[in-house]
Amino acid sequence: MPISNISSSNIIKFVYDDGIAIPYIVRFWIFLISNILSLICCLFVLYQFLFDSNLRRGLHNHVIIVVLFMCLIMELTTIPWKMYLYLYGVAWIQTPTFCMIWKFLDSTLYTTTAKLVGWASVERHILIFHDQWVSTKKKQFFIHYLPLIFIVLYGIVVYGTITPMNGCNRSFYYFITFWGYSSWVYNSLAFGLYEFMTGAILCSILIGFGSIFLVLRVILRKRHLQQQIQWRKHRKMILQLLSVSSLFFVLYLPPVMLAVAHKVGVPSYVGAQYNTYASLFSYYIAFLFPFTCLSTIPELGTRIKNIFRCRWRQQMRSVAPQK
Repeated sequence: MPISNISSSNIIKFVYDDGIAIPYIVRFWIFLISNILSLICCLFVLYQFLFDSNLRRGLHNHVIIVVLFMCLIMELTTIPWKMYLYLYGVAWIQTPTFCMIWKFLDSTLYTTTAKLVGWASVERHILIFHDQWVSTKKKQFFIHYLPLIFIVLYGIVVYGTITPMNGCNRSFYYFITFWGYSSWVYNSLAFGLYEFMTGAILCSILIGFGSIFLVLRVILRKRHLQQQIQWRKHRKMILQLLSVSSLFFVLYLPPVMLAVAHKVGVPSYVGAQYNTYASLFSYYIAFLFPFTCLSTIPELGTRIKNIFRCRWRQQMRSVAPQK
């Protein structure tokens, strides 16, 4: 990935080849269309989850709501900033502070989203097979709410501490993504291994085995527990998890598996081109997540018709002649 240096007086411009054959302008339009559609869907789904009391009170929906808010933040901040870079070839704001804010948001939102989905894969087992663990408000706080709070705060604290650590006065190149910046902490072998194990590996195991084992567990125990478990209610929980997990199976797990292969001896050039494109299309986790949640909303068609019906009535009232 060569960088050619073009200098004129005190201005340094970098023409950067990131190894992706898709031109910047094409990426801009792909991201623009995807972001608009995803943003509309995200707002609609959040509205349904927050203003429908039945959906809002469902414990299994809380982690989904938090992830939707994270997708919303990405679609209003880091993704438009990346689109600006694609369109103009330079950062929107060319300051180290803006660079670190972008890097902090990108790292925090991406890793926290994966951890939350991993936790959701575990929590579904609790809600379906061990609902007595969350039978009281005190139990709900420790088993349900506290893990959510911890996962979110963990990402904020860790990356809020690491990101500002710019060792050796590293230069910022405002013509490439993240300006070639990374905290000096990432150079630490110990932290890199810790981050890889607790982030990529642990999340992949929880998402992969958690969702698959849940389906197998349900199939094996359905006959024995049919009288004790409300299967119609919990079937929605399972389908919701599977729809979300399928997104991570496609966009999250393959790069992690390739990284594991590299660490156990596979040459780094194997899959290098795939990793380059996977990094670009990892944003589609945020783009597609609202749509995976949309399919799990009960009576979706009726809800959409009601929205259009209310809108139509408002328009009719506005054009009605005044008496």
